[in-house]
Amino acid sequence: KGDITPSVHSKPIAMGNNFNTSNTIMDYKAILAVFLGGGLGSSIRYLISLYFKPLVQFPLGTLTANTLGCLFIGVFVGYLNRAELIREDLSLFFVVGFCGGLTTFSSFALDFFNLTKSASIISPLLYFIASIVLGALSLLFGLWMAK
Repeated sequence: KGDITPSVHSKPIAMGNNFNTSNTIMDYKAILAVFLGGGLGSSIRYLISLYFKPLVQFPLGTLTANTLGCLFIGVFVGYLNRAELIREDLSLFFVVGFCGGLTTFSSFALDFFNLTKSASIISPLLYFIASIVLGALSLLFGLWMAK
C-alpha cells in the first residue's frame, strides 16, 4: 500500500512514443499538443529565471524550474496512471510538452560549467547535488501526491 510508483499494469505514458504514423508522415495533433505544452512550460521557466536573476548569482532560477518540473511530471504521470487516463494527447501536452519546456538540462549543464569557473568548487558541487537530489525527491513527492 505504501508504493508510490505507477501501477505495473499501466502502459508508460511519459514519452509519447506511440505515434500512429500509419496514415500520415506526422501526427499533427500530437505535434500541436507538444508545441502548446512546451510553449507554456518554457514561458513559465523564463518568468522564473527573470524573478531569480537579480536576487542571486547562483542559478536558482534553473534549479527552481527543474525542481518544479520534476514535481509536476510526478503529479501528471501519477494522476494519469491512477485515473487510467492514459491518453496520448494529455501525456504529450503535460509530460512531454509542459514539463519538457519547464525543465532544462542544457541550462543546468551551462550553469554548472559557469560555476566551475569560480575559485571555489563548493558552488558547482552544491548545484549539481541539489539538482539531482531535489529533482528525484520532487518526482517521488509528485507521484505520492497523485495517489
